[in-house]
Amino acid sequence: MTCESNLRKRHSNSHRIFSSMNIYGDSQMSKRPVNALLIIDVQNDFIDGSLALRNCPSKHNGEEVIPIINDLLDSGDFDVIVYSIDWHPADHISFYDNLHLRSHLLTNDSIQLADLHLHSNAKFDIPNVAVMEQVLWPRHCVQNTTGANLHPDLKVFDASSAFWDNLKLSETNLHQQLQEKNVSQIFVTGLATDYCVYSTAANAVEYGYKTFIIKDGCRGVDEKHIKEKLDNFKQNSGHVIQSSQVKDYVQ
Repeated sequence: MTCESNLRKRHSNSHRIFSSMNIYGDSQMSKRPVNALLIIDVQNDFIDGSLALRNCPSKHNGEEVIPIINDLLDSGDFDVIVYSIDWHPADHISFYDNLHLRSHLLTNDSIQLADLHLHSNAKFDIPNVAVMEQVLWPRHCVQNTTGANLHPDLKVFDASSAFWDNLKLSETNLHQQLQEKNVSQIFVTGLATDYCVYSTAANAVEYGYKTFIIKDGCRGVDEKHIKEKLDNFKQNSGHVIQSSQVKDYVQ
């Protein structure tokens, strides 16, 4: 869980996007907006695995978003469907148990090695890349493991894939694909509200999309952090709605 930006490439191929384009027809024939639904990280490890939200300060049950998202998928309201998954290599920088691999990269103003623990915020100077702050998480969503799979109860459409990193250094083709489909509105659901959901939605606003976080279709890590992120999102031209309100905006 290392999200900073979700329409851009991510370091070490740590995230994957699956997109199902125009599955409900071309709304350009009408004057309704072109709507994309982004489904963020509804994966086993965040629901009942190594980084289950129920074990985080919020005590949220990530599985509760699945029927809400499935209903949105069944609604036929969306022209573009995008799924993202956390997709970390085994040696990923966000894993606490990999800290020893990069302790030499800790900056002088970082919390130092002896004082770093799970959920601490470390600061690394990665040569030829950037100085970055990183929350240290339990190992989760490792590539080609069951924990990285989308939850089996989530409805999934056939899709293609793309990659991006969390340092905003390079862009994937997702933004280009959304532009090619004339997407004007993005609705974001999934896990976790205060991390990848927020960063995806905030980045979409930066790109000029009218962007909605569907609050009841998301669960997060920490209630205080969730409130701060949603307040910030609203202050920066984002919209926070309930799934029952989606019909009011997609027409």
